[in-house]
Amino acid sequence: MIPGKKVRLRAYREDDLKNAFNYVNSQSVTRYLNVMRPRSLAEERAWVEAAMKNDDPTLVRLAIESADGEFLGGIGLMHIDQRNRAAELGIGIARPEDWGRGLGSEAAVLMLRHAFEEMNLHRVYLRVYAYNERGQRSYKKIGFVEEGRMRQAHFRHGAWHDVVFMGILAEEFFAAHGRSDDGKVVDAAPPPA
Repeated sequence: MIPGKKVRLRAYREDDLKNAFNYVNSQSVTRYLNVMRPRSLAEERAWVEAAMKNDDPTLVRLAIESADGEFLGGIGLMHIDQRNRAAELGIGIARPEDWGRGLGSEAAVLMLRHAFEEMNLHRVYLRVYAYNERGQRSYKKIGFVEEGRMRQAHFRHGAWHDVVFMGILAEEFFAAHGRSDDGKVVDAAPPPA
């Protein structure tokens, strides 16, 4: 488990299936994810089971839960490239009523700390759709910088949208958030704007 103040990251469990299934089939959530059609319960069960096995060296998939143990969403590192010490970050907070509370930002900082301090990664990047302005603001607050964009690369809701690429280097993360000190929990909140 990776503890924070408001959230903690943990391995997926069988009892996460219902919540994961509901959020991966919520249009208000999936409009910000690369999920283009409803998923069946069997498909989501296979996904959760694969996450529980955790036997793919190019993936880290963790559940996000509140301090009192409530499932909040998921976060992961994908396309982990050990040679170049890089990975892609993906995150989803399950319920719109939890958005804007800093839960995703804290989860992202916890995952980045794990990526840079434990996995010895050098760079983490992400893709965000141009219409997800809240997400872009959150990522910038954490320390991500826009590295480029693919124009009209994402078709959603009857229109073409840009895909924005953002990245953060280990030294940028440590400059903004510091390093853990002998197991001491470091504040996972993003720095004030």
